[in-house]
This record gives sequence, C-alpha cells and structure tokens, in this order.
Amino acid sequence: MKLRIAARTSTLSRIQVSIVERKLNELGIETEFIGVKTRADLFTTEPLSKLGKGVFEKEVNEYVVAGKADLAVHSMKDLTSSLDNDLEILATIKRDSPFDVIIGKHDIYELGGGSVIGTSSVRRKNFVKFLREDVNVKDLRGNIDSRIRKLQSGEYDAIIVAEASILRLKADVVYHRLSPYDFTPEVNQGIIAIVGKKDLMVKEIKELNDSETFEEAMAERAASQIVGGGCHSPVGVLFRKEGDSLVGIMSVSDGKRKITVEISTNKPPKEAGLELGKKVLEEMKNEGLVL
Repeated sequence: MKLRIAARTSTLSRIQVSIVERKLNELGIETEFIGVKTRADLFTTEPLSKLGKGVFEKEVNEYVVAGKADLAVHSMKDLTSSLDNDLEILATIKRDSPFDVIIGKHDIYELGGGSVIGTSSVRRKNFVKFLREDVNVKDLRGNIDSRIRKLQSGEYDAIIVAEASILRLKADVVYHRLSPYDFTPEVNQGIIAIVGKKDLMVKEIKELNDSETFEEAMAERAASQIVGGGCHSPVGVLFRKEGDSLVGIMSVSDGKRKITVEISTNKPPKEAGLELGKKVLEEMKNEGLVL
C-alpha cells in the first residue's frame, strides 16, 4: 500500500511530513509526498488577517477531497474550527511543546522601552500590548527561517514564535519560553494532525494517534469554537491531560484588557472545552470585552 500525503512545501512542513512518513514506513506503508502552495505561501507580504480563514490548510485539504492525495498533514493550529464534511482528523502525533517563545537577547519582561517585537499573530500582538504597552509590535510574515533572518538583520529586537517550530527545525537561536498565563498558546499549538476522508479505513493511521494529545486537541477546539478563536483571533487556549483530569486555561485580550480563566475537570474533552469556553464568554460579558 502507498499513501499520498499532501502538505505545504515549507521546510517546517516537510519536517512534519517526514515524522508521519517515518512512522507509517515503520508500519509497512509506503508514502509519496505531494507539495501544495497555499494562499499564505503565495501572498507572503499580506497580513494574515486579510487573507481570510484557512490560509495554511484549505488548498492542501482540497487535494484530499478531490482524490489527488490520501492524507493531509498539518500543524494542527492551522486547521480551521470546521473541516470539509468529507474530512476528519484521523490522528494526532504526540504533542511537542505547546508554548510560545521570544527569540532574542532579552525576555519579554526585560526588553527596553521602544523595542520592536515581530509577530503576525493578533493573539500575540494583543498579549504583548497588554503586558508591555511601552514596546512596539511590527508585522512579521514568512517561514521560521526567514523570520529569524529578519531578526538577525536588525529589523526587530525580538520575535515571538511557537517553541515546537524551533525544536523541529533544530534552530540554533537564543530564546525564552513565555508563560502560558501571559501568552496562552494558540489552539492545538505543538500538534501535528493527520487529516483524511471519513471513509479511509487504514488501521495503521489510527495506530499513530496519541490519545492524550487527541483529548487535549478536541477540548481546545471545542473551547475555541465557543469563543471564536483561531489564527486571526486574540484567543489562546491550552489543555493538558493530568491523570484522569483535563486542566485548561484560556485567555482573551483586546490589547488593553485581558481575561484568563482556568478549569480542571473529569468531563470528556468536548464537554471540558465547552465548559471553559462558556466561562470565558461569561467573563467577557461581565467585562464588556468584545472581539
């Protein structure tokens, strides 16, 4: 059997595909890589918020829907809250670090006033503004390699990215991990997702699934759907499986105010996510915070 895997052509995406390919090869399944260009790859100077939803995943998933590929491999944080009706998340690889990091000489708390921080994420921008109103935030697009080059060329004093991307690329940079209370991660950050058609009956794919990661992912997606999160929203959510419990934290900020809610529950993942999302919505209503 040979499975065709569609994904973006960036270095990071290829590394993520190679992780999945290696696991499938070990189970006796041959693979073929199919590179796909997405809107995010074609319009590298446009702010992500202007490109609409699904900018990192829509075209890749369309290959699967059209039968040009059997699977799609994504950074799960790039997936929109709702997939095509023919598709589902078949498996999640064991999660890497879910946290944000700041690359540069200084931690976010030690940067001098007037420093320039690079990020294209609305969530990160608002968290920075709330925490450090004395620093400047400047848009930063491109793959991780190009972002690091822009930092090293002096365009920025620091940049904020996902720690998982640095670890997967084995990038040789100095960075500081950011607290999930100050920078609650984007939904599903650090997770590699395998997407395919609902009727794809390949048991080996299910064997790749890490159950704890899958539970965390589903809880985070449920919470995000309630509040309206995603890569263009100032919403962060993180669940961790601790024994029989799911422990979650969710934050929302408009740059001037910030709401953070925590829960610990034994409920199933989707119910846990709904509970956290509803509590955040209630706090937002009380504070008059509108996204």
